Amino acid sequence: MTATASLTPYLNPPDAHRARAVIMSDDAGEVQVIAQESALVNLESLSKATTRQLRPLPYDVGAPTAAIPGHYDLPVIVDQALTQARELALATIEPGGYVRARGEDLLSGHADTRVVAFTDPLGSEPTTASKAQDTQQIHSAIGEFTTLRIQERLDQTLHIPPLPEAARKIVALHADPNYELKDLVAIIETDPSMAARIMGWANSAFYHVDPPARSIDDAVMRVLGFDTVMSMALGLALGQTLRLPEDQVRGLPPYWLDAVFTAATTEALARRMPADLRPNTGLCYLAGLLANFGTLVLGHVFPPHYQKICKLQEANRHLPHTYIDQYVLKLPREVLATTLLELWGVPQEAVDAIRYQYVPDYHGSNATYVQLLHLARQALGAQGITDYPPVALEDDDIENLGLTGTALSSVLRDINDSREELDSFAAAL
Repeated sequence: MTATASLTPYLNPPDAHRARAVIMSDDAGEVQVIAQESALVNLESLSKATTRQLRPLPYDVGAPTAAIPGHYDLPVIVDQALTQARELALATIEPGGYVRARGEDLLSGHADTRVVAFTDPLGSEPTTASKAQDTQQIHSAIGEFTTLRIQERLDQTLHIPPLPEAARKIVALHADPNYELKDLVAIIETDPSMAARIMGWANSAFYHVDPPARSIDDAVMRVLGFDTVMSMALGLALGQTLRLPEDQVRGLPPYWLDAVFTAATTEALARRMPADLRPNTGLCYLAGLLANFGTLVLGHVFPPHYQKICKLQEANRHLPHTYIDQYVLKLPREVLATTLLELWGVPQEAVDAIRYQYVPDYHGSNATYVQLLHLARQALGAQGITDYPPVALEDDDIENLGLTGTALSSVLRDINDSREELDSFAAAL
């Protein structure tokens, strides 16, 4: 089993048969770790079983890791649950490629192979399609942490800063049916940093503006539009409320790069939709900019647990982070984020998009916003920009929004062509 040539390709294998691999390392060297796709690699169990402090190497979406023992000429660690399988589909270095094998083959294909138990079952989909139990979930999770004394002085740790003054004024303005352009401009101009960022984005190559915008009024009226500027200002104000976590998932872009790319892609997709289906593009931008706001909340409220989540994400990049959050915290980060955003009065369209972005086939309130955000994060995940695992995009997900595969490709091409401007904008935040 040291080469794929002697193995039979396995097309479209059932999820239960699929095995994946992660290359991990410590001071003693690298190893190839093989486990079920439908299971979570538990780093603590792996450490206890091997007496090694293994950590995954940074993940590259463009270079799948083969689950064939011996492929990398490294020592192999196989999860015990695989060895009894009558049929397996071992991942290859080809995206979406698998070869057929049996559990016993994993024991005979490579001399330096060790079998230990180190995975846990995933359980059901963590993100529910109803917010009815969100508050109860939060109190239940916090209560469990308190009981187990995982976190001391929880009352201080859970302190959340109040809504920033600029954000409070923008929320109030959004709710005022008689707002005027001068009201928004006045709010932005009181924050020089925010004003500079909005002007920089309006004059970026992404919008191809000639001549460049020379004032906030000009940026609003001629380039970005009132709704987008309002949403951008609100998102920037909220994003600066909580500190960036010290920990992050290795191999993923920084928080603000994820946010900026998601915002630009979500808004651009909305603009490509037919007029009769198109939602408010400004709110689409806001939903994208705050899509991963839960990461800031986790890092602020549960720093030790977020550190554990980051390490588990590195070992389980084939899973949405919702499963890791559920495993560690008993609830996804989107529940925490949107509970806070609702308390702050953030527009419900953006709140719902963020809350339900991982709910398959969502058709509830503000479904168009949810589906657009889901599509944007999936598409960017395939490029390693978001932490959404790379998956094949469904034609129905595109067509239900009145879009085409060609339109999606065009948007992604524009985003990639503007990568330098987007990188610079994110670096300034």
